[in-house]
Amino acid sequence: MIKELQLENFLFMKNAGLSFSQGLNVITGETGAGKSIMLEAVKLILGKKSRPGIVMPGENTAKIQAEFDIKNLIPLKNKLQETGLLNEDDPNLLSVSRTFKDEGNGRVFVNGIMSTASVLKEIGPYLMEIHGQNEHQTLLDPDTQRQLLDRTGSETHKNNLLELKATHKKRQQIIKQLSELESKNSRSADRIEELEAILKDIMSLNLLNENEEEELKEESKLLSHSEQILSNLRAATSMLSDNEDEGGAVSKLYKAFESLRKISDYDKTLNDLSERTGSLYYELKALQTDLEYKADETDLNPDRLYEVQARLADISRVCRKQSCDFKGLFELKQKVNAELEDLMQPDQTKDKLKKALTEIDKTYKSLLSEISDEREMLAKSLNEKVSAEMASLGFNSSVFEAKTEKTEPTSDGAENIEFYVSLNPGAPGGPLRKIASGGELSRVALAIKKVLATCDALPTLIFDEIDTGIGGKTAEAVAESLNKLGKEKQVLLVTHLHQIAKEGSYHFMVSKTITDNQTRINITKVEGQERVEEIARMLGKTDSEGLSFAQTLLSKNN
Repeated sequence: MIKELQLENFLFMKNAGLSFSQGLNVITGETGAGKSIMLEAVKLILGKKSRPGIVMPGENTAKIQAEFDIKNLIPLKNKLQETGLLNEDDPNLLSVSRTFKDEGNGRVFVNGIMSTASVLKEIGPYLMEIHGQNEHQTLLDPDTQRQLLDRTGSETHKNNLLELKATHKKRQQIIKQLSELESKNSRSADRIEELEAILKDIMSLNLLNENEEEELKEESKLLSHSEQILSNLRAATSMLSDNEDEGGAVSKLYKAFESLRKISDYDKTLNDLSERTGSLYYELKALQTDLEYKADETDLNPDRLYEVQARLADISRVCRKQSCDFKGLFELKQKVNAELEDLMQPDQTKDKLKKALTEIDKTYKSLLSEISDEREMLAKSLNEKVSAEMASLGFNSSVFEAKTEKTEPTSDGAENIEFYVSLNPGAPGGPLRKIASGGELSRVALAIKKVLATCDALPTLIFDEIDTGIGGKTAEAVAESLNKLGKEKQVLLVTHLHQIAKEGSYHFMVSKTITDNQTRINITKVEGQERVEEIARMLGKTDSEGLSFAQTLLSKNN
């Protein structure tokens, strides 16, 4: 339930701190005093999109903060835990705040962690429902009526509804796969021919090695320059080896080595120079041998060059045709083979899908049947309970009926649900959306919510002037019903009737003042004499007689 609501610079309210209790919390005030401000704040806490003009004139920012007791809301606590928003210090407390700027975007915090308005929309349905003239219109929607009926069902029924949605989704996926397969099969002959042409093109290359193209390019470079390589190898070898005119570098280095070796015995410092020269000689001799070997193995082979270049040209042609690089041909080959295998065996795939559809149809039909049977029983129970509640709210001999009408099966079941009412004796009944006026719709909504109060874990209900268009005994009946509802749920109620206001466990009064052309709205908790005076104001008699009567009314409820 909601414990506290803090408002700062919000619309025309400078500062207000409201503490709510379990039971019936009533909010009253003169017409136009600004009773709707609190409801607007709550809607924003529940994720409603903000609008311009929220910040009080003359201020830069506004703030709304609410605290909720979520001790018994296990699904909500689990959701907060999953999203990392649970209050670790006190898991039973939920704090939500929103700030608004005169210019620019505001911020949202959940348990002190920055969040978004969309998150508030997700957690809002766990916390409370708001019922006002606009919200009542949703009660006329058959989808909403079906959901309300289902809310009265057992956990088994609610689990069946979830399973039905999942089964329907899976069933639609299988049907779509079958449709796509049949469509594909109708084009399979042309596609097979196209794929076989691609595969034939790729197979003509006899692909074995993903690095073949790079290796061929290296070989082509070598073969294209083989004559230049051989010429330079021979020139380098000639420089090192002996020739007829003069000795090569190797011969000369050897002679230098011999000259130093002969004199090294006379001067010990020449030993190192002699050894270094000898090392150079042997290294140079080895280099000469390697160059001669390389020159001998270098082959001028124009036929091999032609083969390599032809192979590279074939690879380039196929790559261009298939719009991929050389390595991509290997991946394309796998994909083509896989698709061909699928196209070559369409019947096998189709049989598997048909078998899966037959199996899921059994589950689907079984769930539809269970849900339909359960809805029939739920409708009978709801009819009796709501009819009884409506009678207590001034609808003498009224009849409520949740009608089920068979329809094409969907993820929501195999029937439409629509609420029918007969509000007056002798008057024909009809769909709620055609029969009920605004005031009547409010009371029907109250009757339904009263019945639903024991069917779900929703802790808080907010009613905005549910008493519109009623008075006298009917008002007393509505007040009694709200009092009883307050024993099941936390109820926040904006009202203009003293019959209802007197039933409140807590009473808040909204007032408006205008000073120096500035409007200010205040909301305060009234007790004792202040509450007596507010009830008297609502009676329209603020003299001593009115105050005495107001005191008597309140005393009867204590």
